Amino acid sequence: MAMKIYLRLEAPYEWARVNGNSVEAFGEVNALAEYPICDNEEVIGVVPGQFVTTHRISLPAKTKKQFNQALPYALEDSISEGVDNIHFICPKWKPADEVTVLCVAKERMRSWQSMATENRLPIAQLLPDYALLPFHEAAEGSICLSESGFIASRQNSGGVSIDPDLIDLWLMDIPLTTTIAVNNEDLTQSLIENHDNRDFRYWQFGDKMRHWLEYGFDSNIDLWGDTFRPKVRRGGNRPFLLPLVLMSFALITILAYDLHRYVALKSEINELENRMSDSLVDAIPDATGVSGGAARDFMEKVLQRGQNGQEASSVHSTLATASSVLGRMKATLLEMNYQNQELVLTCVLTDFSQVDVLTKQFNSRKSLVASLQGSSAEDGKVIATYSVRRKGV
Repeated sequence: MAMKIYLRLEAPYEWARVNGNSVEAFGEVNALAEYPICDNEEVIGVVPGQFVTTHRISLPAKTKKQFNQALPYALEDSISEGVDNIHFICPKWKPADEVTVLCVAKERMRSWQSMATENRLPIAQLLPDYALLPFHEAAEGSICLSESGFIASRQNSGGVSIDPDLIDLWLMDIPLTTTIAVNNEDLTQSLIENHDNRDFRYWQFGDKMRHWLEYGFDSNIDLWGDTFRPKVRRGGNRPFLLPLVLMSFALITILAYDLHRYVALKSEINELENRMSDSLVDAIPDATGVSGGAARDFMEKVLQRGQNGQEASSVHSTLATASSVLGRMKATLLEMNYQNQELVLTCVLTDFSQVDVLTKQFNSRKSLVASLQGSSAEDGKVIATYSVRRKGV
């Protein structure tokens, strides 16, 4: 069985070498270039889950190509950026099935690609950290409280990385019958007290990557895709010269492949308008007669009628964006509520000068619209309440 080494692309630079289901060595380094990679082992990169959102979706598509064409429009209202700026990954797709889709900003993907290339890291597979969380045989979900915050995952449903104070909103989309394992005893007790209708069980599976890998791990998730996979040569991360003939052959192969892709894509673009109607009729029988510019509008209306879980995905997207603002402002969350597609947050601030600053910080995010509902002073602290919702809602 091939040796594997898991390494983080963001600080802290933790690594773990795995042989089968056994962690043989682990540690931390000061920089990416210092990772102890061997020539014969598979390199797997791990990135923070806070940059990777997951969505459950079902589309009326008969082929993977139809699914990929419709996917951006289906998730357009559930993500915080424009679909043109998002990299979509669907690890496991079957016709008519509800599947998990992962979304990452293309800018973030290019950043990780540059890190791997510049530090000569031959990363074959890229994973969000919550994908590594183990599952107890008696539980369907796992919650991990670590130095980086709150990480959670459900079997076959993706994961999330948000502020620990917002755990209640994550639970909104989890069935009451789901058993959830928690790695922190105090957190487990708190969850049981606040949610006596749910089944939380304490299971100390650790808060480090090396702890999770001790339970065995295998995943078909790969964030790279064909677009962002770095081209890094193996060989102990030491530069070496290739014979001139091999360099020439590689260059010709790349140019030929790029030319082939260019011709193929150009041909598809030229034919897309004519083929749209046929694709719609194959996927949606009652689309007969829809053509030209009306095809996209028709597809969007059908997806809006048939899409499941859109509101929950919108909640999580709004929640993740608002959480990052609260963390940056070092504001303490006192109370939260969600109704009528609006998130109401009551926060504790250090002084009144932060009240308007926090409102501006919320509104500086492209996907949020926020307003101050009220503020007051209690016991030397400032209490402010904000309403936050997604733009366009």
